[in-house]
Amino acid sequence: MPDTNIVRRYPSAVNYNQQILLMGGRQGSTYYNSVDMLNLNDENPKWDSNLPSMGEKRCGFASTLLNGLVYCAGGMNDTSSLSSCESYNPKERKWSSIRNMNTKRGSHALVSARGLLYALGGRDDDNNATNTAECYDPRNGKWEYIPPMKTCRYGLTAVVLNNEIYAIGGYDGSNYLSSVEKYNLYAKTWIDVPSMNGTRYGGSACVVDGLIWVFGGRGAKTVVFYDPATNKWQVSTNMDRERWFPCVLSI
Repeated sequence: MPDTNIVRRYPSAVNYNQQILLMGGRQGSTYYNSVDMLNLNDENPKWDSNLPSMGEKRCGFASTLLNGLVYCAGGMNDTSSLSSCESYNPKERKWSSIRNMNTKRGSHALVSARGLLYALGGRDDDNNATNTAECYDPRNGKWEYIPPMKTCRYGLTAVVLNNEIYAIGGYDGSNYLSSVEKYNLYAKTWIDVPSMNGTRYGGSACVVDGLIWVFGGRGAKTVVFYDPATNKWQVSTNMDRERWFPCVLSI
């Protein structure tokens, strides 16, 4: 894979129809709202910077896909954590603001499930970890709180598997976390899942073939996976280097 056009710390990325959109981030004191795209459908893919920029500069934000749109929520700029959100229509090449979250969140997680967005955890302007969670319904344009997680987490990662949202690792304000919990979308309750083999702050996860894969994080080169059939975590392999807050996508 070719190197990106610029160095980005704490960006976010999505895979839209085999096109990787890499958004925002920062380098030093410079915060970005620019977007680069790598089209994996091309024979020799190269990063394209000729895409519309987000409406707001953000790092440490979260993104996901829902109903053919790219959604970006929260994050941080050079002054504060953010509650603002926006969506991108790839067909129209247009960004639009949507309603702010109820809580400012940076280093949080965002997933989509059953037609809704779910924002989990993060940290506020005072760098306090939160366990609050909320969901956004694009049909009425409103964010509403859901039951809070059992543990405060920022620098967490999250995925959806079998109608359950998994909140993985992070930092609770005092300790780096190996713990995992999941939210059942029907029962609307959080329950504990077996902890990972080690702590993961700033890791990233994806689902492939019914398994949850977690990459990177503070002090972590290992790649681990969780099999819901056995309810166990296992170590798979090592990356060549430690990576904090990587962007991991299933292709």
